[in-house]
Amino acid sequence: MSWSNGKSKDDSRFSEELMETENDRKLEGLAGKVSTMRHVALDLKHEATSQLNMMDNSGGVFETASSLLGSSFNRVKHMRRTKAENCKITLYFILFLLLLFILFYLLFDRVMSR
Repeated sequence: MSWSNGKSKDDSRFSEELMETENDRKLEGLAGKVSTMRHVALDLKHEATSQLNMMDNSGGVFETASSLLGSSFNRVKHMRRTKAENCKITLYFILFLLLLFILFYLLFDRVMSR
């Protein structure tokens, strides 16, 4: 009986050591996974922070663009109110562009004929 009892204790110790070794191996694997998850979480935090900063900066840009568009729209409304004056200005502008076109045409023609 003592022989079988001693063998059973050895088997019990062996299985305990085997389970302990297996637990240690799984614990190391789990520690690696936890470390990877920690790095992923830190990367996500960094990315979210940078995206938030970028969105804050773009908000200022949109506010600037909005104020520029608003002032342009107000100028167009003001021009619409003074139609008679605008017709005269538009006519002068068209004449200026026409004269400029003729001048460039003549200069271009001279350069090409040489």
